[in-house]
Amino acid sequence: MSISVTGQISSVHMVAPRQLPRFLARAILLLGALAVLVACQAHRALNERLDEATGLTLTSEPQPVVYARTESRYSRSARDYVYIGPIEVNRQGTREYYLWVGVGTTLDRGYLAPEPQMPETLYVVAQGEPMELGLHRWDAETLDVGHVRVYRTEVRLRREFAARVTLNQLALLANASLESILLGDGDGRTRAYYRWRPGQGWSDFVAQAQGVAGGAGTAAIPALRP
Repeated sequence: MSISVTGQISSVHMVAPRQLPRFLARAILLLGALAVLVACQAHRALNERLDEATGLTLTSEPQPVVYARTESRYSRSARDYVYIGPIEVNRQGTREYYLWVGVGTTLDRGYLAPEPQMPETLYVVAQGEPMELGLHRWDAETLDVGHVRVYRTEVRLRREFAARVTLNQLALLANASLESILLGDGDGRTRAYYRWRPGQGWSDFVAQAQGVAGGAGTAAIPALRP
């Protein structure tokens, strides 16, 4: 397009897309696809499920963080696994937060390997701060959280637990690397598990929860049934 000194448009020349050099057109398409990919990764969608029986809305990360423990005396390939992930329970506007813990194994427990006691405590160190979280069964009777299955796992779970936490505690855990965790049983014995897949976390969960926490109610930690 050219413009005269008087400001009048003397001619207009439109460049058709096919007239662009091929390498430039491909570069534009590649940059556009990359921008979409980055946007999707930056705004990862969380999972939200409604328990129609109770009216509770449960929000979680798409996948839990995976930890594993090798028992080489029983198997070179089979392992015990622990999955952890945050959960928000929305009770008609009042929000509660939990750290969900799933315990599974690919070992032949009960035949080649003895059955370990079920864990009662989760021990972690987040940014130099030790945290001791009591675990309770994740079910409708103990925690009054309905019957919705929140996290899917590759290994079949033997038991599911949860620790009642605050949003600040979840934020502290989200910002920590947590390369290992400890599970303790009722006799005081602990078992260490190590991160199986790097790069997992729940920063998106915390960011969304913090965005709505200012205008929503947060329930006090309830008394749990034994």
